[in-house]
Amino acid sequence: MDRTTSSTSVFAAFVAALIMLSIPFAASASDDEHRQEDIAKHRQIAQAHEIAARCLQSGGKSADCHSQLQKACKGIAVGDHCGLRTRAGEYRDNSKHIADHQTMAKAHTNAAICLEGSAPHSACEAALKKDCGGVGVGKYCGLRHGH
Repeated sequence: MDRTTSSTSVFAAFVAALIMLSIPFAASASDDEHRQEDIAKHRQIAQAHEIAARCLQSGGKSADCHSQLQKACKGIAVGDHCGLRTRAGEYRDNSKHIADHQTMAKAHTNAAICLEGSAPHSACEAALKKDCGGVGVGKYCGLRHGH
């Protein structure tokens, strides 16, 4: 084999390796896009629940705090209470209401932090479910989820 043929073979092998490496990268780019979207949604829902908890703590009217919550969660959470599982008359005790919003905020903040790391989605979802403790609706603790 002459030098030109050898160089061509090496170049062809190099190009083939680059193509093979780009296939997993293309798949992970899509996963990364969804991961970033999920992080943003978890941050948004966490912030909404923090705002609601602070509103209630400061003596705000429940209806006003609820209105703020709905605006902050529009389109990203299940139900009228930003994914918070509620029953009629459940929040006669304001401290429980505040604690539930704080639980939701912490669960979603932790989910965002988890996703910012290198853990797989499934591990972050399992941690979210545990942190949520049944306070939020569904598998994603009240977050609308779909790609």
